[in-house]
Amino acid sequence: MKLALDVMGFENDPNEAIQAARDFVSKHNDVSIILFGNENIIKAKLLTPNEFEIVHCSDIIHMDDTPITALRKNETSMYKAIKSAADGITDGVLSAGSTACYVLLVYGLIRTIPGINKPAFMPYVPTSNGKGLTLLDVGANKECSGKDLYQFAQMAKIYCETIRGINNPKIGVINIGSEKEKGFAYHHEANILLKTDNSLNYVGFIETRELLNGIVDIAVCDGYTGNITLKASEGALKTVTNSLKVQYKKPWNWLGALFSIFAIKGVKKTFDYKNNAGALVIGLNKIAVKTHGNADYQQFYSSLSMLYRSVKNNVIDKIKENLK
Repeated sequence: MKLALDVMGFENDPNEAIQAARDFVSKHNDVSIILFGNENIIKAKLLTPNEFEIVHCSDIIHMDDTPITALRKNETSMYKAIKSAADGITDGVLSAGSTACYVLLVYGLIRTIPGINKPAFMPYVPTSNGKGLTLLDVGANKECSGKDLYQFAQMAKIYCETIRGINNPKIGVINIGSEKEKGFAYHHEANILLKTDNSLNYVGFIETRELLNGIVDIAVCDGYTGNITLKASEGALKTVTNSLKVQYKKPWNWLGALFSIFAIKGVKKTFDYKNNAGALVIGLNKIAVKTHGNADYQQFYSSLSMLYRSVKNNVIDKIKENLK
């Protein structure tokens, strides 16, 4: 298996990506990773001159680039990494660069699975019951139709059964209430399509406050709603963690901290988004994963794990077969 890794154009040092790639291939002897970026910068960070195959890229897509400029810059690390997957040179691609540019390039170069209208960003979100949540879309499409949400659910079901090992996963549509009259026209359209498909375990509309309790295995929504939901959840958990740290630094709370420190660390580890940082761009003809623009070693490693599992388990072929 060959994976393409774009090591340029994100907020941290390229070494964060390179070190993650180094450790990943050391633990997976069936994988080779090709690094895309400035050859001189990359070679300066390698342990040996031939540690990784490098594809030199003379240009970079910066965070302030627009999708239009990204299309014109075909010597960038992001463009060449995605093109390698589109051309079958690599089996999948990972980048931490500009989200808007990445969406346009994977859509334009790799294209969607026949019959699928739009690709979707699909991360894994940890839940309090330990089962986790597959959430989509979280930013690939600001606007979606009811049919788009229905197709997201179809694809996510295959992913959950194949990768997460969940038989007949529960599916919900994120809305402002569980009542059938709530929401916009596309919510109602999705509700009808999902209800009439007996192959899906659809439970109806759900509210965001229920997500982290594990009420469903799959939650579908438009990319605007999903992005806000994901970032609000990450922010709330980070705020609670920091608040606990402040409280436990006070002398009168030291005894409580002593007896609960392991429980707190366990909760923090469970909900740390860095352990599940990647979002699969589901609906494409090749496996593509996007991670945060401020990704560090841990986030790159967890994103490589998502990329690897998706390729190894032939997720795309199974989705295509199911859609037939």
